[in-house]
Amino acid sequence: MRGRPWSDEDVSRLKAMAGRYPTHEIAGKLGRGLGATFVKAHQLRISLRTRLKREALPAVDPGPAGMDLSLKEES
Repeated sequence: MRGRPWSDEDVSRLKAMAGRYPTHEIAGKLGRGLGATFVKAHQLRISLRTRLKREALPAVDPGPAGMDLSLKEES
């Protein structure tokens, strides 16, 4: 079973929202299923990955890899 065809407006909206909104939100705003949204983006070679904004990244230095920072020596 095939769904409704993608209009030029649907494709434009998909391109405008890709990378800015999570895929489930894009699908909801377009009135499409998650699978249909993934497939169309793939056909158009559009990445749906969202990027973290710099402000959203933690400002804490994680320390050396594998080091457990929760252990503190008590005196």
